[in-house]
Amino acid sequence: MRIDWLDDLIALIDAGSVSDAARFRNVTQPAFSRRIKALEDLLGFEILDRSSKPSRPSAVLLSYESGLRKSSYDIKQVILLMRQQSRTGARKVVIASQHAITAALGPEIVKAISDSGRTHIRLRSANLDECQALILSGEADFSLTYRLPGDAPPFDNGLIEESLVSDEVLIPVFAREQVRNLLWRFHNGELPVVGYPSDVFLGMAFGNHILPTLESRCAITVVAETALTLAALQMSRAGAGVAWVPAALAAHDIAANTLIDLRDELGMLPMQLVASRIRGAKNQLAEAIWPDLQDLSGTLTRP
Repeated sequence: MRIDWLDDLIALIDAGSVSDAARFRNVTQPAFSRRIKALEDLLGFEILDRSSKPSRPSAVLLSYESGLRKSSYDIKQVILLMRQQSRTGARKVVIASQHAITAALGPEIVKAISDSGRTHIRLRSANLDECQALILSGEADFSLTYRLPGDAPPFDNGLIEESLVSDEVLIPVFAREQVRNLLWRFHNGELPVVGYPSDVFLGMAFGNHILPTLESRCAITVVAETALTLAALQMSRAGAGVAWVPAALAAHDIAANTLIDLRDELGMLPMQLVASRIRGAKNQLAEAIWPDLQDLSGTLTRP
């Protein structure tokens, strides 16, 4: 479908009437009406509900609003990238990364591998399973994911090539101004925490490796649960509860003295940052970027 057709349909949805949509599209109402009628003849369904006065977008058109908007956005993005590549030689590389990695290290990752503007980096933030699926489907060139030391790779059939980028650590943090009261509660047998759902990586890591030790020392109260590490960080900053987050994510707040690192009191969990790609499915640009991903360790901020 042509881009201008999509724009006409979206304008009709946004405006709610032919006359207003025509103004949005900077054409006369008769000209816009003819375009809509031609589209109806071509597509084989009613775009307008003419039983109402004035005519309104049909129920069929409205039911596919999200698909039309996504199609328009995707096509325009492709054209934009082609123009960019034609003008500067830049090409798009897709990196799937876990939400926590995108939040903690996204800017540094892009800066480290953008190759002086000749590469357009798209970071697709997803959970662990989605990152693996994006690699296998070819929708992402690389993935960046966390793994616990000693855990087996998710694929053992030789399909995926991996490289250890750096070590990381999951640490407990809390608002510095309120930490004295928190530690008093902890030493008196109670600890409020911000948890993660059990079906996400950090939730499994916390539940299997941190929570059992804590429960042997005190009663745990989960005051909130979120799959987003940024949200967990904000809750700990507000004093809602202790949050276990990647050290890189908390580095700025710790340096600014808004959060305190409680690993000495509450323990921590070592992790690894791993880069992955499909074996054999490489283009020239991906080949050039792979060493940059492997060498990220020296560019990443440490608390």
